[in-house]
Amino acid sequence: MRHLTNKNYLVFCWFFITCIFQSQLIHAELTITYLAAENSKDARREYNNKLLELALMKTLKSHGSYQLLPSKPMNLKRAVAQIENNTIDNFFVKLSANKRDLAKLGYVNFPVDLGIVGYRVFFVSPKQLASFKQITALIDLKNLSIVQGLGWLDTKILRLNGFNVVEGTSYEGLFNMVSKSRVDLFPRGVNEIFFEHQNRIENKQLLPNTSIILYYPLPRFFFTHKNNTAAIQRVQKGLEIAYQDGSLQALWYHHYHQSLDLVDWQNTKIFRIENPFIKGIDPSYKQYIYTPSLQEKQPTANDKS
Repeated sequence: MRHLTNKNYLVFCWFFITCIFQSQLIHAELTITYLAAENSKDARREYNNKLLELALMKTLKSHGSYQLLPSKPMNLKRAVAQIENNTIDNFFVKLSANKRDLAKLGYVNFPVDLGIVGYRVFFVSPKQLASFKQITALIDLKNLSIVQGLGWLDTKILRLNGFNVVEGTSYEGLFNMVSKSRVDLFPRGVNEIFFEHQNRIENKQLLPNTSIILYYPLPRFFFTHKNNTAAIQRVQKGLEIAYQDGSLQALWYHHYHQSLDLVDWQNTKIFRIENPFIKGIDPSYKQYIYTPSLQEKQPTANDKS
């Protein structure tokens, strides 16, 4: 009888240890790498990184601990190559949604910026500032030169809509090109203009002009390699939880309200063009899109954690 008891005891211990081991595997610490800023003035990715952290925090109890680490600084084109080659584990990068990347890469089906980046405000060259204020039709914009970054989907969207687009390889160089009148316009997401101007306020020639906005639908998702299914599912769930409890909108407003408040939405001219690269994609993301003229000025949050 004693021998049987010891045997049962050993079986119980083995079962208990196995359960603990399996539990640790299920909730093993997840490491996600985010795209680091290109330089000290690059504030574009602060919100993205905070949003990833929020999604991971919202799933801490259900999915376990995590690490959120920066990549080496790189431009967007190189970052996409890193994802395609799967050279960085769980590397998440915000990209404009398009059919090619949606088919080739893994992604979180949620518009990171709530779609607000589709409202494009212009940094205008000193040479064109006076004439820019007199623009009354879309064709007037198409007669001016626009600079965009290498590998940006915006370049293709604008060119297909008849705009004259010049590409630059350096993010900081794009601002220099427009301030030195080497190009006429540098369009930026309306959510980006405040900090981009503040970080270069010593450049007196670099001023955003909010009298005209160019709009095209531009949902941006977190993309990663297709094999990172567990990380994708966790971030997706975390974003949905954060949106439902309002903490996502609170984070969004905290980062972007100063830019949005620069625009007089009732009196700004808005020219609209098509984005052919999102035709036919899953439209479920549209439930999260923010429309400035229809929404309250400040989203509320039940949970600001």
